[in-house]
Amino acid sequence: MQLTISRWGNSLAVRIPAEIARNLALEEGELVECATTPAGTLELVPTSKRTRDEWLRAHFAEVNAHLAGQPITTPSSQLLRESERY
Repeated sequence: MQLTISRWGNSLAVRIPAEIARNLALEEGELVECATTPAGTLELVPTSKRTRDEWLRAHFAEVNAHLAGQPITTPSSQLLRESERY
């Protein structure tokens, strides 16, 4: 995957694609260690040891808490099936 380097103030920046951020459980404001390797490459290492599974559990707990007070309605898939004419 190729990324474009952009200017951010006096610094240069690379955007981390959303898919990669999700896979690494990265969120806005999270710290990463940045270093150059002897091979001349750039290495970013998340300082958080949280795994994707832990991130997903926390995310779904947050979503479930948000939906807890919402009324339960008929699933849209069921409504679509009922409206379908055979």
